[in-house]
Amino acid sequence: MMNNPKNGEAVVTGRVQGRRTIATLYMSCVLVLLSVALLEAQQPSSTSSQAAPGSPTQSVVTVPAGTHMMVRMVDPVDSETNQASDRFKGTLEANLMAGDVVVAPKGTAVYGRLITAESAGRRSGGELELDITDIMIDGSLHSLATSSTQVQGQQGSGGGAEAARGAGVGAVAGAIVGAGAGVGAGAGAIAGNVSGSTRGEKVKVAAGTLIDFTLEHPVSLPVAQK
Repeated sequence: MMNNPKNGEAVVTGRVQGRRTIATLYMSCVLVLLSVALLEAQQPSSTSSQAAPGSPTQSVVTVPAGTHMMVRMVDPVDSETNQASDRFKGTLEANLMAGDVVVAPKGTAVYGRLITAESAGRRSGGELELDITDIMIDGSLHSLATSSTQVQGQQGSGGGAEAARGAGVGAVAGAIVGAGAGVGAGAGAIAGNVSGSTRGEKVKVAAGTLIDFTLEHPVSLPVAQK
C-alpha cells in the first residue's frame, strides 16, 4: 500500500515534464515562424531600393568639355522686362552625347539664367547674356557650366552709330528679325527670332529660338533611363 503513493507521484512528475517539453517545442516553432516572417518583410524594401532611379547601379559617364548643346528656348527673354539672374527653360534640340552613349535624349529639359539683362537707353542698345546651368535627367537636376551667349542691340539712332557688336562676333544661323540685333564676343550660334526695335534699342530672344551652347568643363552625368 505504501508503494501506490510513490507510483502516483512518479506518474504526475512524468506528466509535468512532458508538458514542459511540449511547451518548449511550441515556443521554438513560434520563434522560427517569426524569423521567417521578418525576413520576408525585409526583402521587398531591399528590392525596391535596388530598383530606385539614381541607385549605384545606374550608369554615370563624363561628358567632355567642348561638347555642344543645341537648345531650343521655351521661355522668351527680353532686355526690357527681364533682369539679371532671371531663370529660363529650354529643351535639347539634339541628343547630348558622350562618345557613342546617349546621355540625355532630344527634348530633355535644361535650365539657364540671364547673366546680363540691360534695357536700352538713348545711346545704347539693350543687352542680354545667357548660359545653361542645369539639366533634368530622370527627374533630377544636375549642374553644369556652358559658354554664354550675348545679344546686343544697336545704339540709339540719335548717336548716329552703327550696330553695336562685340569683338569676335559668333556665327549666326537663320533669320535675325529687326535692326541691330547682334551676337557678342564668345557667343554661340543663334537661329530663330532675335529681334530689335526699329531704333535697335531693345532685344528679345523669342520662344523657339535655337542657341548653341558649349560645355566649359567636363561634367559627370547619369545616363537617362530608357
